[in-house]
Amino acid sequence: MQEEIVYFLKKAKQYVSGEEISQSLKISRSAVWKYVEELRRRGYDIVAVPHLGYRLAGSADKLFPHEIQYELKTALFGKRIVYHETIASTMDEAFQLALEGASEGTVVCAEAQTKGRGRLGRLWDSPKGKGIYISVILRPKLSLLQVTRLTLLSAVAAAEAIKTVSGLSPLIKWPNDLIYKNRKLAGILTELSADTDRVKFVILGLGINVNSPLHALPAGATSLKHETQKQQSRIHLLQEILRELERWYLCLTQEGFDPLMRRWQELSLTMNQRVRVVDSSLAGQAGLIEGEAVGIDQDGGLLIRQDSGVITKKMAGDVVQAG
Repeated sequence: MQEEIVYFLKKAKQYVSGEEISQSLKISRSAVWKYVEELRRRGYDIVAVPHLGYRLAGSADKLFPHEIQYELKTALFGKRIVYHETIASTMDEAFQLALEGASEGTVVCAEAQTKGRGRLGRLWDSPKGKGIYISVILRPKLSLLQVTRLTLLSAVAAAEAIKTVSGLSPLIKWPNDLIYKNRKLAGILTELSADTDRVKFVILGLGINVNSPLHALPAGATSLKHETQKQQSRIHLLQEILRELERWYLCLTQEGFDPLMRRWQELSLTMNQRVRVVDSSLAGQAGLIEGEAVGIDQDGGLLIRQDSGVITKKMAGDVVQAG
């Protein structure tokens, strides 16, 4: 019922009487008062004036499902949202939900993570109420080799959402980082469950530094607040991310990989640069490739032209600019 009162006040955009709320929602006046008090405790700024009623002056800065879903207008992403104040990892929770049959597009989000993680087992710093930490369940019709496409897709979606909401234009460092002015703004992680011949599901994880002060972030990282010098709405940003994820996911499904590949290359920090790729899964010199990044292929692999002229494809590794 609290969510219904929030929706009612949002749509009204002015003072509405307790009597009007009680009649519309078919609850008592005392119940209206109790729900309003609870909403205030949750962080909502609700003004009450005698003879005028209630007015919503400000929403809580929390990623409540009903806030994210308000006027979201997606068909798939975010229809179900599982919210936590604090959780060990949204990836673990989403993986378990997927095993239990949760529908595609289900989102797990948290205000904070105690064991948030990035690629290669690294930790992802997740200060409470300062960032976006989500994991999304996907059930794509892709081969195991093609799953990397989803990492590229999410990077494009996040970059475009960030530009829409904040005005910043981050670039994508292959395969999964968003970079702004040579500092890391966001990271992406994919994990999957598969048989030998098919993908059962993919968990897409996204972490964005939104309102963290620079001193609270790891070296080499930045946040939207630091770069824009103003507080950003995490709710609006997450809504836009879900819209962009859905738009590009449907594009991938209906039009194939080419439109996504072109857009990724337009936003890429890696293309046409001399890079060094370190693949820690391979020993010694076998795990080190250096050359010019000349493109990505249909599987989302990075194509590197070595000095010998040989073009090598890499599906994993850390990329740094070289010389």
